[in-house]
Amino acid sequence: MYRPSDVCLGKGLGRGRGGGNSKGVSTTESEEEAGQLGKDSYRWTEGNDLSSLRSGLTNSNSQNPPPPSSTKQSSLRVGEDCMLYRCMECGEVLEQFSNDDLGMCIIILSTFVYRQPILAAPLLPRMLKTVARVCGSEVFSWQYESSIHLPGSATSIGRQFLRCVLHQLAPNQIFNQIFNTHIEDHQRVQLFKTLAQALTDFNELNPSAPIHLLLENLNSRKVLPTNNLTHLLGNVATYMECVGGEASLGSMLSPALVPLFDTFLRKVLLCAPALDPASLRPIMRLLVAVMRIPGIAAHKNILDPVSKLLSHSIQNTPMEYQHLSDLCHLCTRIFSRERDKLLLPRLVVYELVQALKFKTSIPDTNLVLLVQLVVQDSGGTLGSNTVVGDLPRDLQDIHHLHNTCAAECMRSHLHDALEFIADVHTLTKVKSNCRTSVGLNEDTMGGLVKAGISQYLALEITRGNSRDNRAITKYLPWLNNPPTTVTQGPREFIDCVSHIRLLSWLLLGALTHTCLGGTSSSMACQPVPPEASCHIADHIQVILAGFAEQSKASVLHMSSLFHAFILCQLWTVYLEQSAGSPGSESFTSCLAILTDFWAKVTPGILQLVSHSKVLGEMVNLHFMSLMEALHECHSTVLARLLPLWAPVLYTHHIKLPGQLAVRLQACQNAAPPSDPTHPIPNPSTTATTPTLSSHSSSLLRWLHRLQFKMGQIELQSSAATQFYSV
Repeated sequence: MYRPSDVCLGKGLGRGRGGGNSKGVSTTESEEEAGQLGKDSYRWTEGNDLSSLRSGLTNSNSQNPPPPSSTKQSSLRVGEDCMLYRCMECGEVLEQFSNDDLGMCIIILSTFVYRQPILAAPLLPRMLKTVARVCGSEVFSWQYESSIHLPGSATSIGRQFLRCVLHQLAPNQIFNQIFNTHIEDHQRVQLFKTLAQALTDFNELNPSAPIHLLLENLNSRKVLPTNNLTHLLGNVATYMECVGGEASLGSMLSPALVPLFDTFLRKVLLCAPALDPASLRPIMRLLVAVMRIPGIAAHKNILDPVSKLLSHSIQNTPMEYQHLSDLCHLCTRIFSRERDKLLLPRLVVYELVQALKFKTSIPDTNLVLLVQLVVQDSGGTLGSNTVVGDLPRDLQDIHHLHNTCAAECMRSHLHDALEFIADVHTLTKVKSNCRTSVGLNEDTMGGLVKAGISQYLALEITRGNSRDNRAITKYLPWLNNPPTTVTQGPREFIDCVSHIRLLSWLLLGALTHTCLGGTSSSMACQPVPPEASCHIADHIQVILAGFAEQSKASVLHMSSLFHAFILCQLWTVYLEQSAGSPGSESFTSCLAILTDFWAKVTPGILQLVSHSKVLGEMVNLHFMSLMEALHECHSTVLARLLPLWAPVLYTHHIKLPGQLAVRLQACQNAAPPSDPTHPIPNPSTTATTPTLSSHSSSLLRWLHRLQFKMGQIELQSSAATQFYSV
């Protein structure tokens, strides 16, 4: 008789023959093929546990429907006080087993495998999965956090069963069969984790032995079989991850595996072009696991197949950011020679630069991940985006990440990055090269990549500026030599528009870093010094003075006014964000610089408004958008200059049109924010991840919309379409 106290580990039973599905029979069901080894047998269903069964809890005294004719009589021999699980559909009794019963069943299976291995061979996959499920189900909660197991328990017996079976059948290439078997993801991790735990303290067959025997067999072949290579790579990667999870950095793996993996990965490289790109994803997991093998620093030749497989994956297969970051970090940490330690980061940067030059076409998600890797190594982040979704919280924390040296390798390509930002046709090329994005992503991806590269440029120029602003003089030599409004032609006008666009992207990247980095950022991102304010105003004056004559030349000329007002917005917010706390000397200095800036720009706006009524209405729309943007960003300049700016809108109107009047009234009547520094609660935020204040959050939303507008204007200008957005 079973007592309730004996029931300590439950497993759901499959339906009987009359109940429908009866597949997945394993463990003690094997006596039907072996000649009824046990008198009483129990039926197991693969992948089913107690929580996955649609069953009801009933007492044996209750009025239950009559059992099906196929129900074994032994399953009805229970006490009156025993609680039974019955299927909600067929009434089949779903039995529970005591820990001793489970251990006895496993011993019977072990005896069966030992004495009749030929009969047991077809049932071995189900046996291993079921026993692994028993080994992974602990009796007490403290056992999940400890490596100590009760002697004589089903868990200990199950692990001994795994050791004996694997050791007995290792000469019969059982590991080849295990690693080539297609296993569901939820079962795969449980099976290989249990195998790794069982072999950890087994001297005759250590955790490296399964991989060693498998690779020896595969390397003896001339060509790897491609029909099942995907499952093989995934299973090997999962097993190595499980072994590495039991000891830090895979210390249980033998260094003797590295030469075997060198040969194996070279064979995989030959098969990679023939495989479906979607099936290559396990390769990155396998490469990370190989790089964690201790003693790999003595085998630098392994970097050759690793780098080639990484390059092939970047060009053909969507990847995960964690794998890309881990590979670069492990390479820089393990190897000592600069040539070896920077091999993988340089390869990643090379693929990124080739994609930015449009010499190669890679999956768009990979392009965003490469940009994210470079930006994050430099101290920034792209944050969440529509292309790759939300990055994990630990990857968004830019202050607690491993060094990948990607930013260092990218410094020799800063001029290429500047050309990418300055080219007006860049976004059109990015959109035409999109390989996996659909819908809105086709329009937003180019702007996202440009914003990421701009943030990286802003950070690197900030680092190189020091006291004499050497970096800004090196990369933007035209900033200190603005064109004059006296001698300007179409060529000078176009150059000025290009300079304004480039400055706008740089400021956008700097402000994005300020919002995402928060106050805990280790470095203030200020690529353009405040002293350049007068030169920026000169560039804007050139646009305002020449727009009336040059605007009809092309769409690019026509969009120049949009870029000029965008730069005014960004420069105002940029200086206010770097001004510091109110009342400080830097705050007073920045306000004075902004006052001088608008004192130079406002006369040009007035002159353009008075040129004609058509131009006046166009400028009014831009000017109104500027005031709304400054209001959204809580700009102090708007409150100071709004009484002077409002009359500009009445130049050609005694009374403003309805919509324009409503927008102006909203700016005039808007109340200041109650607490702009109050952080927005986020339940998924960790203690190490900085929270965004309400001011930073609203500023970030404005930057995202502005990024989209700038991208759309460049797309339409490049396509020569008469499109104008305010």
